[in-house]
Amino acid sequence: MFPLRQSFIAPLLACACLSVKGEESVSTAPRPAVTRIGEHQYRLGEIEIDSRKREISFPVVVNMREGGPLEYVLVHEHGKVHESIFTTVISPLQLQVALKLVKYQSGFGDVFNLLLAPEVLEKEGGTIADRGDAIEFSFIAEGKAEPVPVFDFVLDGLTSTAMKGAPWIYTGSKIEDGTFMAEAEGSIIAIYLDHLAIFNMTIEGADTDERWGANSKMIPEIGTAGKLIIAPAQN
Repeated sequence: MFPLRQSFIAPLLACACLSVKGEESVSTAPRPAVTRIGEHQYRLGEIEIDSRKREISFPVVVNMREGGPLEYVLVHEHGKVHESIFTTVISPLQLQVALKLVKYQSGFGDVFNLLLAPEVLEKEGGTIADRGDAIEFSFIAEGKAEPVPVFDFVLDGLTSTAMKGAPWIYTGSKIEDGTFMAEAEGSIIAIYLDHLAIFNMTIEGADTDERWGANSKMIPEIGTAGKLIIAPAQN
């Protein structure tokens, strides 16, 4: 697609100067280096980037496979692990940088309209046109050849079937008082709407925190390691 030139990388890595809650300023720590590992492949920490396919992949571990309520597909290992299928050790801030490197566009749009009171919605509600890019997620376990759509791992409590519907939206989290909130909270892929998470869904019921559960028929055993793959939505 395009090479990740150093002149393009440097301004994005500058966002690593954001402070992280409870820690010293990230600006005092070494900035992550982007390393070229193939014609279109790059590595940022433990995150791998394919600039031609616009795919991003990184290690995750199965954390939950039964029960609910389920509010996240993925959180950092220091995030809300009791509500998430997967956990990861990667930095949400580094993931944000990787997303920008392959030119994903973020935006809340109308994603959080369901959480707004009618009088607030009339004044502040967003639109579909202002949404960030639509995203698909899949998981490939170590030793397996084919990835599985993340939709298959989430159970809809109303229908007792796997989640179906619209893709996730790259909402991009928020910066509050100089802190990138996805890094502070560890929230990456939300099922129940969370404006601090990097990704949110637009499926009916996203504003209901008790509707979703883990699909134990599809999720591998707890502790199973693998990679989560981020790609542009096909539809």
